[in-house]
Amino acid sequence: MVVYMGRKRGKIEEWLRRIVFGKRGSEYIVFIKHRYDNREELRAIPGELIEDIRGGCLYIGEEVIPYHRVVEIRSKKGTVVYKRAS
Repeated sequence: MVVYMGRKRGKIEEWLRRIVFGKRGSEYIVFIKHRYDNREELRAIPGELIEDIRGGCLYIGEEVIPYHRVVEIRSKKGTVVYKRAS
């Protein structure tokens, strides 16, 4: 007999679910590590642009961003609600 216990959600996924499925995208900004031309910078993504989250990724139009690139989530009032440990 196999017992499926499900997986535990991480803090990033919990917050992203609140933002996307709780229809609260207009209240938050998600900061990700963005890489191009061998450089890395922090990129701000307004929560309302996130169309879906599934399989450990954010979906924004044609772009797929893995959770591990999410560095911080802030309310638009400036309160940090999630910050990845350095």
